[in-house]
This record gives sequence, structure tokens and C-alpha cells, in this order.
Amino acid sequence: MAYEAVHEASPEPLQGRTVLVTGAGAGAAVAWALSRAGASVVLAAGDAEPLEEQAARIGAAGGHAIAVRTDLTDQVAVRRLVEQTLGAFGRLDAACNDTACSGTCDDAACDASCDAACHDAACHDAACHDAACHDAACTDVAANDERARGLALAMRYEIASMRTGGSIVNLAPGPAGIALTRATARQLAGSGIRVNAVTAGGPDEIAGAVVWLCSDAATHITGETLTPPSLRPANRPRKRPAGR
Repeated sequence: MAYEAVHEASPEPLQGRTVLVTGAGAGAAVAWALSRAGASVVLAAGDAEPLEEQAARIGAAGGHAIAVRTDLTDQVAVRRLVEQTLGAFGRLDAACNDTACSGTCDDAACDASCDAACHDAACHDAACHDAACHDAACTDVAANDERARGLALAMRYEIASMRTGGSIVNLAPGPAGIALTRATARQLAGSGIRVNAVTAGGPDEIAGAVVWLCSDAATHITGETLTPPSLRPANRPRKRPAGR
């Protein structure tokens, strides 16, 4: 696969980098693959126990990982998570998000985070949760799409902490989340931060796609939605979003 070929060029393509993995749904395979690629990994979800076990296994194998219990629907908690990541490893280079607001999500907080993710009035496409936006994807987000709102909240603080560029990968985000991923990629054109989505595949295939998207081998990929193993983006380079 195109995204597996990165390992042929370097056995540790993410050496020296820190990757934040939010949501238990991201799975052990993603964290393990990121660690094997040389990254320091921060695992975050509401239930910390399985994450702590995974972090311990990574540590026993010589990697670096910590687990942080985090309410991924709460702005303060997500902000603190990113602060803890910076405190532990000094940097944030990439993030893999598999998160959604729960039924306890505060609508006003989610609305605010969605607005922040698209830089408020500057945005007039799917990422915008602004009254000026009336396209179908924006309507989906406005209509309480919890997964898209959760992604917006996570990306808000991740993006703010990626000082020298980086990569964000959103897992199985749903139609509104995919629209948000693409629109955020357009908003960040020229910033050095890439935003992509992975929608399906087996655990190992998803993990391979995440590693590839976080590596320098995928610097030309942003605003894409990958479905491993059938899609090979390196064989089908896409034009950068307008403004690149």
C-alpha cells in the first residue's frame, strides 16, 4: 500500500514527534503503530483504564506513551489535555481523533468550538456554524451532529498548539465530519497543518493510514478522505485546496 511504503524509506518516520490520540475507538492498533513509527503517544478518552494498559505495553516495548482521562465533550478538559501533552513531551505534531459529543454535551459550548474551528465569520463553507452559512453540510453540523461537534472541539485546541505545522487525522467522522475536515483543511491552507479523514478499513489498515498521513511522505495530502486499502492517495495526488 502507498501508506505502508513510508516504512521502507524510514523504520521510524515519526521519530521525535508527539501524537495525540483522542477517543477509545481509535484502538490499540493506531497507538501501537504510531509508537513503532517512533512517536511519543498521548492516549485520551473518558475511560482511562484500557488506555493506561496500552500505554504500559508501549512503555514495556521501549516506547513513550501516557494515558489521560479526559471528557472529550468539555472545552476545559480538552484544553487541559493539550496542555498536559505539551507538558509531558514539549510539543504536539499530530493528532488522531475518533471522538463525538455525548448526550451530556453542552450545545452552547459545542457551538462555540465549532465556530472557533472555522475562524468564525471568515468561513463560509461546511466548517462554519455561522448563521451566514446555509449549505447542506453546515446545516448537518448545526442540526446537532455530535461527532462533527466533537471533532471541532478537539481540532480547536490541537491546531492552536501545532506551532510549526502538523497533521490531523479524523477517523470515521460521518458526512458532516468529513465536510468539516475538508473545510478546515481549506481554512489552514498555507499554515503547514494538514487535515484528513479515514473512513473505514481493518484496524491494521487504519493504523497504517494514520502513520502515513502523519509522516513527511504525505505532506502533499490535505482535505482528503481515505478508505484503506482500496484508495492509494500517493498514486493519485490531489491538487491542494484553493489558497495553497
